[in-house]
Amino acid sequence: MYHYTADGFNGYRSRFDDIRMIYELLEEIPNKLNLQKAAPPFILPYYNGVIPEDCGISAFILLTGGHFTIHTFSFRETFFADLVYPEDFDNMSLTKHLATAFPCNAIDTNFVNRENLKSYNTKVNPETDFGPHYLLNLYNMREKLQMDCLFEQFDSLPSEIGMTPIMRPFTLKSLYKKSQVISVLTMIAESHISLHYFPESNNCYFDLFSCRFFDEKVILPKILNLFPAESSQDTLISRGSQYTFRKT
Repeated sequence: MYHYTADGFNGYRSRFDDIRMIYELLEEIPNKLNLQKAAPPFILPYYNGVIPEDCGISAFILLTGGHFTIHTFSFRETFFADLVYPEDFDNMSLTKHLATAFPCNAIDTNFVNRENLKSYNTKVNPETDFGPHYLLNLYNMREKLQMDCLFEQFDSLPSEIGMTPIMRPFTLKSLYKKSQVISVLTMIAESHISLHYFPESNNCYFDLFSCRFFDEKVILPKILNLFPAESSQDTLISRGSQYTFRKT
């Protein structure tokens, strides 16, 4: 499993509020990268939040065994993108497409193999960064996960870990190279929570991106209680590094 992240700073609010353009990005970029789509794009404008600076557009498209998400924060003049997929893809080309759509003074990117999370570790500083992103691999699930149960678990998970849900979970079964994958993703005011389960290997890939800082040591037991596994691998990375100094 490969995970790409992009954090853009000091962009144009008109671009970050362009619903049609963001929809087209979600449609076109997987095609240009030869990634298999599992569903149409989903766009969620968020302009009536408790915290005005959190307003913008959250959008995603589920891929076979992965996802592509875009979060724009127009007041903050920043965007965040993630692309998760079971096999390697052209991350350099992806960066060029995003930079063309969202011209910014700076775009920070990372690309990592999820099977080696410890190599992907950036120090998180709550005083200067935008937020944390928690990546968790779960190996050899103790019970086979079912689609209905995943919906119910993700429906309650945001509230249990102190996040703010802004939609009901989106669950989907798809085929990746003739193997079934169950994906579930929900948008929260803080960003998103997702999980991709591969029944054949009995492994899961979970991630939580938030603009609100949290203690992963508190969240991990709650996740493991919902999704018990024989072993796990996790890391917490910084998103929007040095945002406090780079914002306008």
